[in-house]
Amino acid sequence: MLPMQDGDGVSTFADTNDLENNFGYKPNSKLQVCVGSFVKWYKDFYDAK
Repeated sequence: MLPMQDGDGVSTFADTNDLENNFGYKPNSKLQVCVGSFVKWYKDFYDAK
């Protein structure tokens, strides 16, 4: 892992209104599901079981 690089964002305040208005898509991911999916991917990718 590397320290923060130029251009890395500490946090985001994403506004998806344009996405919803222009394309009819409204993301609705649940945090618990997303974190669980990421942890599974991370373990599989780095073989950290």
